Amino acid sequence: MIRPSPLHALRLLVVTLVPLACSEAHPAPRVILISIDTLRADHLGLYGYARETSPFLDAWAKRALVFEHGFTPAAWTLIAHMTMLTGLYPEQHGVLEGDQALAADAPLLAERFQRAGFATLGLYHPSWVHTRHGFARGFDVFRAHADVKEAGQHLFEELARVPRERPLFLFVHLYDVHGEREDVRPKSVYSAPPPFQELFVPGAAQRFAGETYQDLQHRTVTDPAEREALAALYDEGIRHVDAALGEWFERLEREHWLDDALVIVTSDHGESLAQRGKVGHGGPWQEGLRVPLLVHLPGDARAGERVEAVTHLIDVVPTALAFAGLPADPALPGRSLLGPLARERVLGGANPPIDFVVRWPEKAVRVGERAGSFDLAADPGELHAQPLSEAEFQALRAQLALDPRTFHRPLSIELTPEDAAELRALGYGGEMDGK
Repeated sequence: MIRPSPLHALRLLVVTLVPLACSEAHPAPRVILISIDTLRADHLGLYGYARETSPFLDAWAKRALVFEHGFTPAAWTLIAHMTMLTGLYPEQHGVLEGDQALAADAPLLAERFQRAGFATLGLYHPSWVHTRHGFARGFDVFRAHADVKEAGQHLFEELARVPRERPLFLFVHLYDVHGEREDVRPKSVYSAPPPFQELFVPGAAQRFAGETYQDLQHRTVTDPAEREALAALYDEGIRHVDAALGEWFERLEREHWLDDALVIVTSDHGESLAQRGKVGHGGPWQEGLRVPLLVHLPGDARAGERVEAVTHLIDVVPTALAFAGLPADPALPGRSLLGPLARERVLGGANPPIDFVVRWPEKAVRVGERAGSFDLAADPGELHAQPLSEAEFQALRAQLALDPRTFHRPLSIELTPEDAAELRALGYGGEMDGK
């Protein structure tokens, strides 16, 4: 176990090299990771969205590092969060199906921090982020919430129990952007509570009266008015979460929880709002795979810096370890976001039968036996695929150069009937029994 004093010395070395602007007055580093489920980057003002969905995050971004091209490995909560919290690609952590859990020999970020003497606190919405898949490992407290309001209550209850002198790892998973809520009326495909209803397009919810999120996944949406209403309903959820985060962060700053903290705000995946006719998590396309990525450093160091290099959820674990002054794991495929990043990075992901590789601006996608490539700079909507042979795709995949020591065999689990019913109510069908 690393004691607080040498841990701080190691961290100061990292601070000197990065550099960061930190004070000796706060020797216990804190790492705060917030994942906003189903939040697509291009619906935030800080990434150029015209609608005012995210006034708090837009202001926070001016105090943070903003990464322009953040990728998730898969447009599915289970795979993406497992990557976010292990630092491993899907084929490395092996959790690719709903009836799988993380292998015991694959460490989670919380376990790394717990072994180093950190207090570890996880707050989650019980969908695919769940104890049954192994996500609770390494957390002193792993507590479920129903919504962002309850998450905030739990957050400050649990922080009150953490000794101020102890280093802290805090993970918060928020689900409110994802889809409909049982406690909101009228029910709609996306449901934000008052006062966020009717915020952008009056009458938007009425266009889908009686339809659930799962219903809409089974039909094609082509009417421009319906697409406009969908986006407006989705955006209401973003504004709801953004407002809650604004209240949280104001209190966290007032109570000095952010004084010596690294704060990462990101998402597991985006959402398709019928740009291609379908509603869902976006498959292999940018609306599903591009995620927001904001990194705030103590003292607002590097405030407002925009980073063009391609980044990925595999970079979260190396970043957290580097900031905390813990040893880097050379077997991990990611890189610390606090150091220089090569613009020519090759990154990828997998959610069988879908996988992809990005070497900006080229993105190669394979769905089953069909592959194609896109120039994301010239064709951001991915409308004009260039043919790609299997050999060419495999040559790109080989550039990921995954360390064979990092491949793990997942554990098999069985979803209970209650689990399956809850997941279906959230809009998940085939994922519960594999694809």
